[in-house]
Amino acid sequence: MTEFNPYHKWLGIPREEQPATYYRLLGIEEFERDTDVIEAASEQRTVFLRALRTGPNCEVAERLLNEISKSRICLLNGERKERYDQRLKQSRQPSPAS
Repeated sequence: MTEFNPYHKWLGIPREEQPATYYRLLGIEEFERDTDVIEAASEQRTVFLRALRTGPNCEVAERLLNEISKSRICLLNGERKERYDQRLKQSRQPSPAS
């Protein structure tokens, strides 16, 4: 039997995309600018995960709810989002050959 992976089972994030970015956690395009899209996505994830808090993996659901909340707070704050996006872009750039 395979290990339970809530990111994959509940949020559809494959192992190769983990750890997930804030955008991936919310299921939206990277660097999404529309705050309505960010808000709606975070609300959808929150509603879904709240329903799982009473099940056998309630602690995992609570942890993911906290991650969704952290993502939402960051991406809806202009300054925080800008810093996060810069870090994300820098992490994607290839490092110079040694």
